[in-house]
Amino acid sequence: MWTRTAAVVSVSSLLLVCGCEQRLITGTQAQPSLPGATPLVPSPGPATVANWTGNATVISVTRGSATACGWGTTVGETRLNVEWSISAKVDGISLDEDLRNWPTDDILYSGHLTGQEFAASYRSASDYASYVCPFREASVSGRFTTDSTFEAEETLIWGAPSTETTVRRMWMGQRVH
Repeated sequence: MWTRTAAVVSVSSLLLVCGCEQRLITGTQAQPSLPGATPLVPSPGPATVANWTGNATVISVTRGSATACGWGTTVGETRLNVEWSISAKVDGISLDEDLRNWPTDDILYSGHLTGQEFAASYRSASDYASYVCPFREASVSGRFTTDSTFEAEETLIWGAPSTETTVRRMWMGQRVH
């Protein structure tokens, strides 16, 4: 009889194997360009490991009638030691913010990396407005340093363009050793 743990391990193993097979089939190989970076994976999961942590401070809030929900929605609010998984390869970067809140409240960004500078975005499904928390989209951009840290600005948007609430956060992060 399958247990929940066995099912999770089996699915995680299958995703890992499928990811490896895909690289073998296409001939592409992950090429991390950041210290502590891991190869991109097709989807986050319980097996995703934090390789960075970050501290955030809310620097601005522009309130519309849409409700901003979750943490970090009031100017001056801070959150410490948020776990991130950051993966890079030649043609892109993936940043999964707030791993402890997977699978519901983490944000999986994808974008590009030029040198040490990155820019990535996330977009909710088109039915976002039908949920209690109408989270629509987010973006993050910043810079990695040679001493294994990053600085970034994140913009989060809730609601339709005519009613949107926007929150901006500053991040300071460091690689987990």
